[in-house]
Amino acid sequence: MILFDTHAHYNDARFSEEGDRDVLLRDIFENTPVRAILNAGTNLVTSKESIGLAEKWQGIYAAVGVHPEDCADMTDIDGALSVLSEMLKHPKVRAIGEIGLDFYWQPYDEEHQLRWFRAQMALAEETGFPVIVHDREAHGKTMEVLRAFPKVRGILHSCSCSPETVREAVKLGWFISFSGVITFKNASRILDSVRAVPDDRLLVETDCPYLAPVPYRGKMNHSGYMIETLKAAAAARGTDPDLLSALTTKNACEIYRIPSDSLT
Repeated sequence: MILFDTHAHYNDARFSEEGDRDVLLRDIFENTPVRAILNAGTNLVTSKESIGLAEKWQGIYAAVGVHPEDCADMTDIDGALSVLSEMLKHPKVRAIGEIGLDFYWQPYDEEHQLRWFRAQMALAEETGFPVIVHDREAHGKTMEVLRAFPKVRGILHSCSCSPETVREAVKLGWFISFSGVITFKNASRILDSVRAVPDDRLLVETDCPYLAPVPYRGKMNHSGYMIETLKAAAAARGTDPDLLSALTTKNACEIYRIPSDSLT
Protein backbone atom coordinates (compact mmCIF):
# COMPACT_ATOMS: atom_id res chain seq x y z
CA MET A 1 0.00 0.00 0.00
CA ILE A 2 1.19 3.52 -0.90
CA LEU A 3 -0.58 6.70 0.23
CA PHE A 4 -0.34 10.30 -0.97
CA ASP A 5 -1.54 12.96 1.47
CA THR A 6 -2.79 15.55 -0.99
CA HIS A 7 -3.22 18.39 1.50
CA ALA A 8 -1.30 19.19 4.70
CA HIS A 9 0.08 22.13 6.70
CA TYR A 10 3.26 20.88 8.37
CA ASN A 11 4.50 24.44 8.77
CA ASP A 12 1.72 25.00 11.32
CA ALA A 13 3.09 26.02 14.74
CA ARG A 14 1.38 23.06 16.43
CA PHE A 15 3.91 20.69 14.91
CA SER A 16 6.65 22.48 16.81
CA GLU A 17 4.69 23.20 19.95
CA GLU A 18 3.46 19.62 20.49
CA GLY A 19 6.60 17.74 19.49
CA ASP A 20 9.44 17.50 17.00
CA ARG A 21 8.11 17.92 13.46
CA ASP A 22 11.20 16.36 11.88
CA VAL A 23 10.94 13.28 14.09
CA LEU A 24 7.26 12.96 13.19
CA LEU A 25 7.84 13.30 9.45
CA ARG A 26 10.71 10.80 9.55
CA ASP A 27 8.48 8.32 11.34
CA ILE A 28 5.67 8.86 8.82
CA PHE A 29 7.90 8.26 5.81
CA GLU A 30 9.69 5.28 7.37
CA ASN A 31 6.89 3.50 9.22
CA THR A 32 3.60 4.23 7.45
CA PRO A 33 2.37 3.72 3.86
CA VAL A 34 2.62 7.49 3.20
CA ARG A 35 5.18 8.21 0.49
CA ALA A 36 4.21 11.73 -0.57
CA ILE A 37 2.69 14.84 1.00
CA LEU A 38 1.55 18.09 -0.59
CA ASN A 39 2.08 20.96 1.85
CA ALA A 40 -0.19 23.90 1.02
CA GLY A 41 0.54 27.55 1.66
CA THR A 42 -2.10 30.01 2.84
CA ASN A 43 -0.25 33.31 2.33
CA LEU A 44 3.11 34.49 1.01
CA VAL A 45 4.96 33.57 4.22
CA THR A 46 3.51 30.07 4.60
CA SER A 47 3.92 29.46 0.89
CA LYS A 48 7.64 30.15 1.27
CA GLU A 49 7.69 27.84 4.30
CA SER A 50 6.04 25.11 2.24
CA ILE A 51 8.78 25.39 -0.35
CA GLY A 52 11.35 25.14 2.45
CA LEU A 53 9.78 21.89 3.67
CA ALA A 54 9.75 20.53 0.11
CA GLU A 55 13.44 21.34 -0.24
CA LYS A 56 14.22 19.50 2.99
CA TRP A 57 12.11 16.36 2.46
CA GLN A 58 12.17 14.27 -0.70
CA GLY A 59 8.56 13.15 -0.21
CA ILE A 60 7.11 16.64 0.34
CA TYR A 61 5.84 18.88 -2.46
CA ALA A 62 4.51 22.42 -2.16
CA ALA A 63 1.56 24.55 -3.19
CA VAL A 64 1.66 28.34 -3.02
CA GLY A 65 -1.27 30.71 -2.72
CA VAL A 66 -3.36 33.07 -0.61
CA HIS A 67 -6.22 31.60 1.44
CA PRO A 68 -9.56 33.47 1.66
CA GLU A 69 -9.07 34.11 5.39
CA ASP A 70 -5.49 35.33 4.93
CA CYS A 71 -6.39 37.79 2.17
CA ALA A 72 -8.64 39.85 4.47
CA ASP A 73 -5.94 42.43 5.25
CA MET A 74 -4.11 42.14 1.93
CA THR A 75 -4.74 44.74 -0.78
CA ASP A 76 -1.84 44.39 -3.21
CA ILE A 77 -3.10 41.58 -5.43
CA ASP A 78 -0.71 42.38 -8.28
CA GLY A 79 2.28 42.36 -5.95
CA ALA A 80 1.24 39.03 -4.44
CA LEU A 81 0.71 37.49 -7.88
CA SER A 82 4.21 38.58 -8.87
CA VAL A 83 5.67 36.83 -5.82
CA LEU A 84 3.59 33.71 -6.44
CA SER A 85 4.68 33.63 -10.08
CA GLU A 86 8.30 33.49 -8.97
CA MET A 87 7.51 30.74 -6.48
CA LEU A 88 5.89 28.68 -9.24
CA LYS A 89 9.29 28.38 -10.89
CA HIS A 90 10.52 26.15 -8.06
CA PRO A 91 10.71 22.51 -9.26
CA LYS A 92 8.84 21.13 -6.24
CA VAL A 93 5.91 23.53 -6.43
CA ARG A 94 3.03 21.53 -7.88
CA ALA A 95 -0.07 23.70 -7.45
CA ILE A 96 -1.53 27.10 -6.65
CA GLY A 97 -3.24 26.90 -3.28
CA GLU A 98 -4.82 26.96 -1.02
CA ILE A 99 -7.19 29.51 -2.52
CA GLY A 100 -10.94 29.90 -2.62
CA LEU A 101 -13.85 31.18 -0.52
CA ASP A 102 -14.79 30.98 3.16
CA PHE A 103 -18.17 32.40 4.17
CA TYR A 104 -18.18 30.67 7.55
CA TRP A 105 -16.07 32.96 9.70
CA GLN A 106 -17.79 36.27 10.43
CA PRO A 107 -17.32 38.97 9.37
CA TYR A 108 -16.08 38.40 5.83
CA ASP A 109 -15.87 40.51 2.69
CA GLU A 110 -17.33 38.42 -0.12
CA GLU A 111 -16.24 40.69 -2.96
CA HIS A 112 -12.70 40.95 -1.58
CA GLN A 113 -12.42 37.16 -1.35
CA LEU A 114 -13.81 36.80 -4.88
CA ARG A 115 -11.25 39.27 -6.26
CA TRP A 116 -8.40 37.23 -4.77
CA PHE A 117 -9.93 33.93 -5.86
CA ARG A 118 -10.46 35.07 -9.45
CA ALA A 119 -7.00 36.64 -9.65
CA GLN A 120 -5.32 33.41 -8.58
CA MET A 121 -7.52 31.36 -10.92
CA ALA A 122 -6.38 33.67 -13.72
CA LEU A 123 -2.77 32.99 -12.70
CA ALA A 124 -3.50 29.27 -12.92
CA GLU A 125 -5.03 29.73 -16.35
CA GLU A 126 -1.96 31.65 -17.49
CA THR A 127 0.61 29.22 -16.08
CA GLY A 128 -1.17 25.89 -16.49
CA PHE A 129 -0.82 24.98 -12.81
CA PRO A 130 -3.63 23.13 -11.05
CA VAL A 131 -5.26 24.81 -8.07
CA ILE A 132 -6.33 23.66 -4.62
CA VAL A 133 -9.67 25.19 -3.67
CA HIS A 134 -10.96 25.86 -0.16
CA ASP A 135 -14.77 26.06 -0.16
CA ARG A 136 -16.54 26.57 3.16
CA GLU A 137 -20.20 27.60 3.16
CA ALA A 138 -19.65 29.03 -0.32
CA HIS A 139 -20.56 26.22 -2.70
CA GLY A 140 -22.65 28.30 -5.11
CA LYS A 141 -20.12 31.11 -5.53
CA THR A 142 -17.24 28.63 -5.73
CA MET A 143 -18.91 26.81 -8.60
CA GLU A 144 -19.56 30.12 -10.36
CA VAL A 145 -15.84 30.85 -10.32
CA LEU A 146 -14.94 27.34 -11.50
CA ARG A 147 -17.36 27.71 -14.41
CA ALA A 148 -15.81 31.08 -15.29
CA PHE A 149 -12.39 29.43 -15.75
CA PRO A 150 -13.10 26.33 -17.85
CA LYS A 151 -9.43 25.81 -18.71
CA VAL A 152 -8.37 25.56 -15.05
CA ARG A 153 -8.24 22.18 -13.31
CA GLY A 154 -7.61 21.33 -9.71
CA ILE A 155 -8.90 19.91 -6.46
CA LEU A 156 -11.88 20.70 -4.25
CA HIS A 157 -10.11 19.97 -0.99
CA SER A 158 -11.70 18.57 2.19
CA CYS A 159 -14.90 18.39 0.20
CA SER A 160 -18.18 19.13 1.97
CA CYS A 161 -20.28 19.55 -1.16
CA SER A 162 -23.45 17.68 -2.05
CA PRO A 163 -23.28 14.76 -4.51
CA GLU A 164 -24.93 16.99 -7.11
CA THR A 165 -22.22 19.65 -6.78
CA VAL A 166 -19.52 16.98 -6.83
CA ARG A 167 -20.88 15.59 -10.10
CA GLU A 168 -20.89 19.05 -11.67
CA ALA A 169 -17.32 19.72 -10.55
CA VAL A 170 -16.21 16.39 -11.99
CA LYS A 171 -17.85 17.28 -15.32
CA LEU A 172 -15.77 20.47 -15.29
CA GLY A 173 -12.63 18.34 -14.95
CA TRP A 174 -12.00 18.66 -11.22
CA PHE A 175 -10.68 16.20 -8.65
CA ILE A 176 -12.43 15.76 -5.29
CA SER A 177 -10.50 15.22 -2.05
CA PHE A 178 -11.88 14.01 1.27
CA SER A 179 -10.44 14.45 4.76
CA GLY A 180 -11.01 12.79 8.13
CA VAL A 181 -14.47 14.39 8.26
CA ILE A 182 -15.83 11.33 6.41
CA THR A 183 -15.11 9.22 9.52
CA PHE A 184 -17.27 11.37 11.82
CA LYS A 185 -20.64 10.10 13.09
CA ASN A 186 -22.58 12.78 11.19
CA ALA A 187 -20.83 12.07 7.88
CA SER A 188 -23.66 10.27 6.06
CA ARG A 189 -24.24 13.16 3.63
CA ILE A 190 -20.55 13.51 2.82
CA LEU A 191 -20.28 9.75 2.33
CA ASP A 192 -22.92 10.10 -0.39
CA SER A 193 -20.52 12.52 -2.06
CA VAL A 194 -17.65 10.04 -1.63
CA ARG A 195 -19.72 7.51 -3.55
CA ALA A 196 -20.54 10.07 -6.26
CA VAL A 197 -16.90 10.61 -7.33
CA PRO A 198 -15.64 8.53 -10.28
CA ASP A 199 -12.59 6.35 -9.64
CA ASP A 200 -10.29 8.59 -11.65
CA ARG A 201 -11.14 11.78 -9.70
CA LEU A 202 -10.99 10.63 -6.07
CA LEU A 203 -8.33 11.83 -3.60
CA VAL A 204 -7.72 11.60 0.17
CA GLU A 205 -6.00 14.05 2.50
CA THR A 206 -5.47 15.05 6.12
CA ASP A 207 -5.62 18.87 6.14
CA CYS A 208 -3.39 18.31 9.17
CA PRO A 209 -2.99 19.40 11.89
CA TYR A 210 -6.78 19.76 11.60
CA LEU A 211 -9.63 17.25 11.15
CA ALA A 212 -8.08 14.13 12.65
CA PRO A 213 -10.15 11.07 11.72
CA VAL A 214 -11.87 8.75 14.17
CA PRO A 215 -10.47 7.19 16.40
CA TYR A 216 -7.99 10.09 16.69
CA ARG A 217 -10.56 12.89 16.60
CA GLY A 218 -9.53 15.75 18.88
CA LYS A 219 -5.84 15.00 18.55
CA MET A 220 -3.35 16.83 16.35
CA ASN A 221 -3.77 15.25 12.94
CA HIS A 222 -0.90 13.99 10.78
CA SER A 223 -0.44 11.92 7.64
CA GLY A 224 0.01 8.68 9.56
CA TYR A 225 -3.68 8.85 10.53
CA MET A 226 -4.87 9.12 6.91
CA ILE A 227 -5.23 5.35 6.64
CA GLU A 228 -8.47 5.72 8.64
CA THR A 229 -9.86 8.15 6.06
CA LEU A 230 -8.90 5.78 3.27
CA LYS A 231 -10.62 2.86 5.03
CA ALA A 232 -13.80 4.91 5.47
CA ALA A 233 -13.79 5.89 1.79
CA ALA A 234 -13.20 2.27 0.76
CA ALA A 235 -16.07 1.05 2.96
CA ALA A 236 -18.42 3.69 1.54
CA ARG A 237 -17.53 2.69 -2.02
CA GLY A 238 -17.58 -1.05 -1.34
CA THR A 239 -13.99 -1.59 -2.37
CA ASP A 240 -10.72 -2.81 -0.90
CA PRO A 241 -8.49 -0.24 0.88
CA ASP A 242 -5.41 -1.52 -0.94
CA LEU A 243 -7.07 -0.97 -4.30
CA LEU A 244 -8.27 2.47 -3.25
CA SER A 245 -4.82 3.47 -2.04
CA ALA A 246 -3.35 2.64 -5.45
CA LEU A 247 -6.16 4.50 -7.19
CA THR A 248 -5.96 7.68 -5.10
CA THR A 249 -2.16 7.76 -5.29
CA LYS A 250 -2.31 7.45 -9.08
CA ASN A 251 -4.84 10.30 -9.21
CA ALA A 252 -2.70 12.50 -6.95
CA CYS A 253 0.34 11.96 -9.13
CA GLU A 254 -1.73 12.84 -12.19
CA ILE A 255 -3.12 16.15 -10.93
CA TYR A 256 0.18 17.19 -9.34
CA ARG A 257 2.21 16.00 -12.35
CA ILE A 258 4.51 13.76 -10.34
CA PRO A 259 5.90 10.51 -11.84
CA SER A 260 4.22 7.69 -9.94
CA ASP A 261 7.35 5.55 -10.04
CA SER A 262 9.15 8.20 -7.98
CA LEU A 263 7.07 7.23 -4.93
CA THR A 264 8.06 3.58 -4.71
